[in-house]
Amino acid sequence: SQSIIDSELQTVLNQKTDEKISINIIFKSQLNSDDLRERTSNFIDKETRRQAVIKELKNFSEESQRNVLSIIKSAESRNEVSNIVCHWLSNSITCTTSREVIEELARRDDILLIGHNCDRKALMDEVVSAAEEGKEITSNVVQVNAPKVWDLGYTGKGVLVAILDTGVNYEHPDLADHLWDGGSEYPNHGYNSYDNSKITMDTRGHGTHCAGTICGDGSGEKQTGIAPNVTLMCIKALNDNGNTNASAIISGMEFAVEHGADLLSMSLGISNSSISDRTMIRETCVNVLKAGVIASVAA
Repeated sequence: SQSIIDSELQTVLNQKTDEKISINIIFKSQLNSDDLRERTSNFIDKETRRQAVIKELKNFSEESQRNVLSIIKSAESRNEVSNIVCHWLSNSITCTTSREVIEELARRDDILLIGHNCDRKALMDEVVSAAEEGKEITSNVVQVNAPKVWDLGYTGKGVLVAILDTGVNYEHPDLADHLWDGGSEYPNHGYNSYDNSKITMDTRGHGTHCAGTICGDGSGEKQTGIAPNVTLMCIKALNDNGNTNASAIISGMEFAVEHGADLLSMSLGISNSSISDRTMIRETCVNVLKAGVIASVAA
């Protein structure tokens, strides 16, 4: 069981308190890439193939998680477990639980790793400076020769980009007409995977700044966007302090992939990440690619 429990989580367990602990349970079994490719190779249409991959990943995770989930649900009925989230992109389960349940799970042979799911700093200490005054298109856009690419017909039109960040100010004039329509179910153009809510407004500024780099069209004053005709899906995966955890990031990625995003833009990174954090997120990124979606991450 010592080898299954992440060293960071073991340190928490050694503190001998009765407080419940948020954990990530990562399963040994992962869907074989060759098997998945064989089962989905007949689908030529990109969207049909995406849906087939999602279905395979969900079915695989549901089957492999069934026995452990039964234990967790039973413990939930005894008030020993709460906040259960099942992840299908990484075949993992996040929950808040007691030491006794952790020790029981650590004796199982179908679990690869149990780690501590805790909030960590996810943004650099960066200063977001205003664009130079008097420029119709900001210098960064010109510097990478984006206008020459636009002249070739590539402006981002028809591409849905999900930005995972501190949210987005969806009322900003440079962004307001580029937003994903989530209908009445998601009225704020996306999802809050940190709080599991529909509140996606950015009060910190980082997410809006990054969204402007993606598709700010200059309606307000200056064009800051590399791909001004992109459609933007707003995923608030970080809290207002710029902190987050592996489960919140993965939930945001799952929402984006399931709701049709072509690309994930993630200007974030978990500071001092644990082995379980890295294992979960890497497996998630591998499976995002299997679904035909690109994750563009600030390393």
